[in-house]
Amino acid sequence: MGASQLNASLMAVLFLTVASGNGLAAVVNPEAKIRDIEDRWSEAFVSGDTAYLDTLLDPAYVSVGSRGDARPKGEIIAMAARYAAEHPGSHAPPMPSTSKIEIKGSTAIVIHQGKEQTSADVFYYADGRWRALYSQHTSATLGK
Repeated sequence: MGASQLNASLMAVLFLTVASGNGLAAVVNPEAKIRDIEDRWSEAFVSGDTAYLDTLLDPAYVSVGSRGDARPKGEIIAMAARYAAEHPGSHAPPMPSTSKIEIKGSTAIVIHQGKEQTSADVFYYADGRWRALYSQHTSATLGK
């Protein structure tokens, strides 16, 4: 085994050791998993999949709108049910490529930059899965 292969192997062991401490050892590509969760979250909201939303959103989940209005988990789930009833057959587009995912230990932050809004979703990893804890929306657009 060459030096570069040995270094790569040691880095992989180090990564798995550190990740295991955070409970992330089973997540091969956490960024791809978060991207998938974001897509499923959007789809669950527009289709009214309240069971998925209930599982994804932490009991303490809060979403703060661009006007400062805080909506707890129950209100978000009720909004999804209403939206689906008012827009039957709706589907959500996949997460845009302008969205950025930052993972630090067992926390992930997803920043969505749109033409008229920037938002951030905060996730944590525990008990073998990611859960959404907080979302913040603003009318500001970053980096424009």
